[in-house]
Amino acid sequence: MTGTVHTLLRTLTGLMLVLILTTCSGTRQQPVAETAVQNVVLILTDDQGAHLSALGTPGLRTPNIDALAENAVLFTNAFAAVPSCSPSRSSINTGMFPHANGHWRNTITPTLRDPDEAFGRNATVVDKVGIHEYIKTLPEVLHEAGYFTAITQKFHMSPPWKFPYSARNPVHNDPAKYREVIGEFIDAAGDKPFFFQANISPPHRPFFQHLEQFPEYRVNPDSVVVPGDLADTPAMRADWAEYLGCVQLADACTGSIIEVLRERGLLENTLIIFTGDQGQAYHRAKASAYYAGLHVPLIVSGPPAPDTGSCNDALISLTDLMPSILEFLKLPVPETVQGRSFIPLLGHSPNAVYRKYVFGEHNSHGPTRAEHYPTRMVFDGRWYYLRNLLPGKIYELPADLKAIKGWGNHSYEATIAAGQSHPEAYQLLRTLEAGRPTEELYDMDNDPFQTNNLAENTDYAKKKNELADVLDAWRKRTGDLADDPLDIPTRQQTKRSTH
Repeated sequence: MTGTVHTLLRTLTGLMLVLILTTCSGTRQQPVAETAVQNVVLILTDDQGAHLSALGTPGLRTPNIDALAENAVLFTNAFAAVPSCSPSRSSINTGMFPHANGHWRNTITPTLRDPDEAFGRNATVVDKVGIHEYIKTLPEVLHEAGYFTAITQKFHMSPPWKFPYSARNPVHNDPAKYREVIGEFIDAAGDKPFFFQANISPPHRPFFQHLEQFPEYRVNPDSVVVPGDLADTPAMRADWAEYLGCVQLADACTGSIIEVLRERGLLENTLIIFTGDQGQAYHRAKASAYYAGLHVPLIVSGPPAPDTGSCNDALISLTDLMPSILEFLKLPVPETVQGRSFIPLLGHSPNAVYRKYVFGEHNSHGPTRAEHYPTRMVFDGRWYYLRNLLPGKIYELPADLKAIKGWGNHSYEATIAAGQSHPEAYQLLRTLEAGRPTEELYDMDNDPFQTNNLAENTDYAKKKNELADVLDAWRKRTGDLADDPLDIPTRQQTKRSTH
């Protein structure tokens, strides 16, 4: 494929994002009757941005997820609360942002192979960072309500006793094994209603490990389009093709989970939610509050979603999952929850104004000081505002975002090598590491890959000031008092006043 064709495809990809949103927002749903929902399956992929063939991603085929969307609501503006694994998963399971629940970075936790003792209060290895004790988590609420709960792939939440599951299984990337394990979970649940958090490891790096095991899901690099903030070189296209291949493997795992539910006759009374914990493992995506780090796929299927597929461009936060699940199940929502239920958008009020702004944050990926880089974000559907709370700080990318050894990441090296041929992509990387300003503002309608910071352009001062004020009010309202992650309270026994 010629370079000219690749350039054209990259241009068309940016336009495609706008066309998809236009098409989705124009789709209307038919009202549906309320149905008692007994079971919930949350399918959570690892490091998957909003990339599906249903979303028009070039070179990608996700037939199982697309089929799910045909009888569901596909939300096109869904955002993780935070772009790192542990804090994102704890945000989902508390309905809270990391600065509020205390789980602000990745944590050391048991593996799903460990014995029950490793998940109890007498565990010998417990990270000093985790959610506050006074917070009621989704697994706790469901356990108390008599639900059978189960989790796959990895745990990654702290402290472990705050997230009780009836069953655990480390299956992570094998479609056939997912069929077996989900069937075992259903059998173990017996007559109890169930909640499964079906975590799937791909497309988490290293890509090559997944694709060596399942080569049938590889993608031809000539068919892909590299995102516009990355260097479009053969090495980068090959790396991006591996990412998409892993998304295809995740799709196959998803298909296996859904097929078991279908075979057991459980689709009619099971709410299925498909999403990712944060964006893809590339610089300016995972472990950053940029659009690619927080924008994730979200599909909601089952009663009271419509029988025919539709799209919705409401601004959704993954903190909304917990209150939405609890509303489905007619269970009380804890007062600590900061998200809101999107259930009205599924049925009788699909075009209701849901929220005007969505928020996100990043504090750190790992525990080392070098990886700390606190940022806050607000997005109104077009304008994306970022505030870097320690702008003068040097930032070290997590290993999976730059290392070839162990992680198989060729994108970082490809960007450095393309400094002369792709100077913009090179400079964006260097700015990420040691040059981000205090404020960033992007027009997502015209700059979907966030390459042109408008924060210092006086033509956009009114919009920047509006979003800055909105962000300030949100930080005050949610108790976000610390600019430095080390000052975020964690694992408190009782709630402290934020005034």
